[in-house]
Amino acid sequence: MKESHKNLMAQFSDMAEQGSFGDAVKQSKAEYAELPDGMATSIKTFLDFYGGLSTGDLETAQMRDTICKSIISTFRDANRKDPDIAAHFVNGFIQDYPGVSESCMTPRWASLASACLAFREICQTTNKILIWQQAIKLFQSYNEFLNGLFGYLIILCRVSLDKTVNPNVLNTAYGNKIHQLEELSGAETGPLYLLLRIAKPDIRNACAHETIWLDSEQNMVRYTYGNQNKVEAEIDLAEFMVLTSTGTHLAQPYLAAIAFLVVMDAGTTLAHSFMPKDYVQLYRQTGE
Repeated sequence: MKESHKNLMAQFSDMAEQGSFGDAVKQSKAEYAELPDGMATSIKTFLDFYGGLSTGDLETAQMRDTICKSIISTFRDANRKDPDIAAHFVNGFIQDYPGVSESCMTPRWASLASACLAFREICQTTNKILIWQQAIKLFQSYNEFLNGLFGYLIILCRVSLDKTVNPNVLNTAYGNKIHQLEELSGAETGPLYLLLRIAKPDIRNACAHETIWLDSEQNMVRYTYGNQNKVEAEIDLAEFMVLTSTGTHLAQPYLAAIAFLVVMDAGTTLAHSFMPKDYVQLYRQTGE
């Protein structure tokens, strides 16, 4: 097992145990006592996600399944060409990409996860002002998360297409990343279509600069962006809330994908046997 994978599993386990998944980590250690703690936590994390796909509404389950599988398949294709570069994607959850500071995904993921939890709690109230304010926070958080994720996905796509890789893409503008990823992945006809569809850099910028407001009489969200916020735009409130709600379904599929890849890339045959067949088949698919 690669040393980086050992470190990843150890930190992954520690993060989960210290956070809100403490009991689940202890349970995973009991259920998979014959496996290392980090591997047991990875298995438990993924299986909790996978089990959740059979509960709730079908549309949400399909969306989460699609997001997770799109990440896994993008990694799979790159991993066959250059395992060392592909490994940076998995390790990028807890550490910077080599030579690129502040590219670690943990802060973005944690911010998104917190915003999702807060949004779900506040939506139980009838306070429209609080709901609107938290919706803005969540919208910004999920786009910041995608901004980081897209840099890694661009690298994976370029590797799978035998193109040169420049890690500095992780620091390029969000809009530029979207354009690159659309060209590399096939946009609406490619596996990453759902992630690309909800990426909205202009609205993200308006949220960050607080140049977005709710026109409650017209049920429209109005905002400005660009140099000196000279560009005025609007989006229907219903569409804005659909995008925001979709953002709540990004954190868990991403974490599940990382956990699954740790198991498949660093686990034994025993560890692999706990993984569901459809995901294992996807990971081992040749594409021929």
